[in-house]
Amino acid sequence: MITVENLSIHYGNLAAVRDVSLDIPEGKITAVVGPSGCGKSSFLASLNRLTDLIPGAKVAGEIRLNGKSDIVNDPGLDLLELRRTVGMVFQKPNPFPLSIRKNFELPLLEHGISKREIPGRIESTLREVGLWDEISDRLDESAENLSGGQQQRLCIARALALRPKVILFDEPCSALDPLASGVVEDHIAALRGKVTVVIVTHNLAQARRIADEVALFWVRDGAGCVIETGPANTIFDRPKDPDAALYFSGARG
Repeated sequence: MITVENLSIHYGNLAAVRDVSLDIPEGKITAVVGPSGCGKSSFLASLNRLTDLIPGAKVAGEIRLNGKSDIVNDPGLDLLELRRTVGMVFQKPNPFPLSIRKNFELPLLEHGISKREIPGRIESTLREVGLWDEISDRLDESAENLSGGQQQRLCIARALALRPKVILFDEPCSALDPLASGVVEDHIAALRGKVTVVIVTHNLAQARRIADEVALFWVRDGAGCVIETGPANTIFDRPKDPDAALYFSGARG
């Protein structure tokens, strides 16, 4: 689904990521793990050009979506369409300070979805994340009145409503309590086979539970890089890199 070749990201003179190459398979869950400061979130942001919004950020290399567009180097790329195709869910739930209904209507109308289609999309995606029965009678109330876990599931549903091919998750459970985190994790796992998922997480137990593929980022020569990648069971149980072995055993990181 996504092919990354020789990706480097700089903020001014600071190298956040250097020479990262990675294949992200379609319909699978790829977990991006590693210690703090190794470029995981910067890598994630580059996949739908959110790096464009960061002053001083410079991105080089190639990122191809579905074997076609070079996301990094194509100045004519339709960013609105890219971000519909490659959705994003952030670490902290970020519902719009509007009604639950408006949280869906605004992005759907912006992306050209007809008003007639919107009620069906709201219901279907809220059902997909297990929220419909909880909030169907509150659609005109503020989304900020929902619990943290409900807000995060709302953000997932809002991304799904645009029918993306890829959803990027940046530490989506780190701001939630264990029970809410488990509910969100289960709904992310249920996306397997429906969309391609790339999730940044510090929680190795979570990555073991839900990931099909794993990419371990590390800092070497002052910049983030990938030191181990492959099927989750292989990476966790039989890592080849010495730092990876120590990290997964809990001895480092």
